[in-house]
Order: sequence, then structure tokens, then C-alpha cells
Amino acid sequence: MIHTSVQTYSATFESIYKRRNYSTPKNYLDFITNYIKFLADKRKSLDAAVVRLEGGLTTLEKAAEDTKTLSEELAIKNADIAEKKVVVEELIADITEKSTVATKSAKIASEKKEFLAVQSVEINQKKEEADRDMEAAKPALAAAQAALLLVKANDIVEIKNLANPTDDVKTVCQLTFYFYTHDSRDGSWPNVKSKMLSSMKLL
Repeated sequence: MIHTSVQTYSATFESIYKRRNYSTPKNYLDFITNYIKFLADKRKSLDAAVVRLEGGLTTLEKAAEDTKTLSEELAIKNADIAEKKVVVEELIADITEKSTVATKSAKIASEKKEFLAVQSVEINQKKEEADRDMEAAKPALAAAQAALLLVKANDIVEIKNLANPTDDVKTVCQLTFYFYTHDSRDGSWPNVKSKMLSSMKLL
């Protein structure tokens, strides 16, 4: 059928291009040869395309397997990250709480430090005042010590026999009683007389 259709196409070719096309057995054989060559080239091209597509499919399958493996590994890592995230959040909460406590403690310590600093200043001031008072009282203390050397047994008996001595005498005897007995519960005159003035150890 192909060799007969050549005649038809030759006539069409002549009507369009004003040129004749002669069909001979050699032309037909050349056509067959060229067709076979074209078919072989086409088959070779298609085979190459098949190989290329098979390679692409293999690559896609490998990529799908790798993706699946990576997805599984990622799921495990995400679970591990979630656990560690909980631990880190708890640790952050604990650190925050301890930081708050530490801040409060530091504030309290600072306040106490300031209070102690004020107290230290006041104590030093009172100590200085006490030292000044002590220096001022030294002459009176020395005079009192010298006066004690002049006290005799008869003087103590005379004081003891007083029913109601003056306030100055009472005060001196009461202070001596507190110092002598280390008992400040009862400093009344009858108690001072019975517990201290009756004892000759006072001298």
C-alpha cells in the first residue's frame, strides 16, 4: 500500500512544487532502509528513555524509603525533645522559684544589714556616752572606795539600828545589797537589814 500511495503523493508534490518525483524500486528499497534505520533510532531513543525513567523511579523509591526512615527517626527525636522540654521547663520553673526566694532573702539580708549598721552606730554612740559617764564617775567611785575604807563595824550596827533612815542611806544600802547578794527581788529596808547588815562578812 505504501508503494502505491507514493504515486498519489508524487502527483500532489508536482501540483504544489511544479517538480516531478519518480518512484522506482530503488527508491522503495531506500525508503524501507531509512524506515528501518529510523525505527532502530527511535527504539534506541525509547530504550534510553525507559532506562532513564527506571533510574528516576528507582531514585524516587529510594527517596521514599529514606523519607520514611527519616520520618520515623524524626518522630523518635520529637518524642525525646518533648520529654527534655518538660524537664527543661520544670528546671526553669525551679530556677525561677529559687531565684525569687534568693531575691527575697537578699532583700531581707540587705534590710538586716542596714538595720545592724544603724544599730552599730547607735551602740557605738551609747558606748562613747557610757565611756564618758564612766570617766566622769571615776572620781566619785574613787571617793566611794576611799570612804569604804573608813567604815567600821560600829557604823554598820548604827545603820542597822535605824528604824527609818534617810533616802540617801537607803539607796546606798540597797545598791550595796544588790551587789552583795545578787538578789534584786526584794530591796526593802527590813530585808536589807536582815540579809546584809546582820552579816559581818560585809566588812
